Amino acid sequence: MTARLSRGTRERIATLVYALVAVVGFIALWHYTAVHYLRNPFILPAPIEVWNGLVRVAGGYLGGTLLSHLGASLAVVMAGYAIAVLIGVPLGIAMAWVPGVNALVGPVLMVLRPIPPPAWIPLAILWFGIGMPGKVFVITLSAFVPCVLNAYLAISERPRELMNAARTMGASNRTLLFEVAIPSGLPTILTGMRIALGNAWATVVAAELVVATAGLGFLILAGYRNFEANIMAAGMIAIAVVGFLMNLAFVMIERRIVPWGTQHD
Repeated sequence: MTARLSRGTRERIATLVYALVAVVGFIALWHYTAVHYLRNPFILPAPIEVWNGLVRVAGGYLGGTLLSHLGASLAVVMAGYAIAVLIGVPLGIAMAWVPGVNALVGPVLMVLRPIPPPAWIPLAILWFGIGMPGKVFVITLSAFVPCVLNAYLAISERPRELMNAARTMGASNRTLLFEVAIPSGLPTILTGMRIALGNAWATVVAAELVVATAGLGFLILAGYRNFEANIMAAGMIAIAVVGFLMNLAFVMIERRIVPWGTQHD
């Protein structure tokens, strides 16, 4: 007798089936539009042409393979993201825990927050040149704000009941921060870090479209300049797939670190 699947397993299977149907349907619509409607490979290349572009880039395109361009983008993202996390998360915690820090830093952060990260690219070029430091600077700015804001929110909304209980047991301020406030706010902090990673990945593409000699953004711009829409689309698909995998990996890590506080679809 076949064992019945659990409700959670059935839901995961259904989600996977829906996702596959959506992807297949999207590719079919894309193919029909490109082949039977637009009929212009420069405006919209067919899926098979984009696949051929991916194969071509994987073998080498403008002095680099797909993996080398991907590695160039990831190196910039990871460097800027690491700086943003190492500075932004502690700063957000300090702003929520020490009123003086919030009074000093908060107004500056609120003024700079509305500026989109790509707007910093011209200044980054002037300050750091066209090399990696300028791109790392822009990536750091894009990932910095979510890290600060979510860390601030996590500590600001610390559970008062737990804090009061710990105080009645004689806990010091250091104990309250590191053993009550931060652990309870860790899910929110990790959510901010995940959002920051997505921002960083999106921003590096914008930076590479302006100034770069390698990377996925550079690959898209090169395809545009060479009138090769399939290369452009191949770069865009690579960006989408890598971004999806990065988010999926972060969600899996997040669930292991704080299984009580993560509920992702």
